[in-house]
Amino acid sequence: MTDDERREVRRLIEAHERTLAVCRACAETTRDLAFEVRRGSTPTPEALEQTAAEAERVLADLGRVEMVIAEMKAALW
Repeated sequence: MTDDERREVRRLIEAHERTLAVCRACAETTRDLAFEVRRGSTPTPEALEQTAAEAERVLADLGRVEMVIAEMKAALW
C-alpha cells in the first residue's frame, strides 16, 4: 500500500468514526429527552435550544461525511 493509499484509508476510517459519534449523540439525545418526557416533565427552552444546536452541528458533520463518500465513489467509478 502506498503512502497516499494509506492516508486515504485513514481518512475513511476517521469519517466512519465521526459518523458513529454522530449516531451516538443522536441516540443519547433522543434517549435523554424520552426519559425526561416519561418522567412527566418538559424540557426547558434552553435544553431544547441546546438540543437543536447540537442537531445542527451533527447535520453539518453528516454533510461533510456525505461529501467524502461522494468523492470516493466518483474516484472509483
